[in-house]
Amino acid sequence: MVSVIIPSYNRELTIKRSVFSVLDQTYKDIEVIVVDDCSSDNTREVIEGIDDDRLRYYCLEENSGACVARNKGIELAKGEYIAFQDSDDEWLPNKLEVQMKKLKASKADVCFCKMKQQFSDGSSESFFPKGLQEGIVSYEQLYEFSRVSTQTIFAKREVCMKHKFDRLVKKSQDYDWVIRAGEEYRFYYIDSVLVNQYFQNDSITKGGKVKSIESCRYFLKKYSDKCKNNKSFHAALINQIAHNKRILGEDPSSEYKTLYKMTRSWKYLLFYLLFKFRKGKKHHV
Repeated sequence: MVSVIIPSYNRELTIKRSVFSVLDQTYKDIEVIVVDDCSSDNTREVIEGIDDDRLRYYCLEENSGACVARNKGIELAKGEYIAFQDSDDEWLPNKLEVQMKKLKASKADVCFCKMKQQFSDGSSESFFPKGLQEGIVSYEQLYEFSRVSTQTIFAKREVCMKHKFDRLVKKSQDYDWVIRAGEEYRFYYIDSVLVNQYFQNDSITKGGKVKSIESCRYFLKKYSDKCKNNKSFHAALINQIAHNKRILGEDPSSEYKTLYKMTRSWKYLLFYLLFKFRKGKKHHV
């Protein structure tokens, strides 16, 4: 059996689509566990109105965040396999069936897939992740950049029981989970869209990028020993900070300077000089 965990907070308008996309899977041996993070809307009434004995509802005692909700779902899960869904997204009908076959055929421990991203105004679509080929993914590829999104994860139960989500991480919880699980277990990537991700207004704000930077700085402290022993891992975290700063229109020259000192890569030297020049030009004006 596959246990599908859906954390939810005030998603009365989207939770039904999310749940039915799981209940309508071609793979039928499932249980669906909705863990409500103390919603103040009608999420509970919506879930209790769905007539399917495979669906279970649990409400946390206090608002604690998605990581705590997912961990509670893991504790409640009865399945040999565990998958995660988000309360505002949609699975394609064959997602679990395809992932189960790929996981067994590849002898991997975790399987993830590509997803199509749709923004709230409907103006643009993109695909995530990019730059990966189907097959077993190396640990270096996993930590190089955040490529595994939670709602695409399909894993053996033992992986999720051993590696819970860190409640202190406010953004990129899935990346943090992959850093730990990927060091020990085999990950397989399916280069096919099996999930539709719908960005809500609270998913695409400037604050999300700020939180991503904060999370990477937290990872630098949390994984300080790993950073000392693995220069490429250390560089990957700093590169993600620089990447998000660029998106926010902030100055990433200090990060690129550090990256150049670490790697002696001309690419980082050019980025450093470019942003340093821009900064100096602004001060001159």
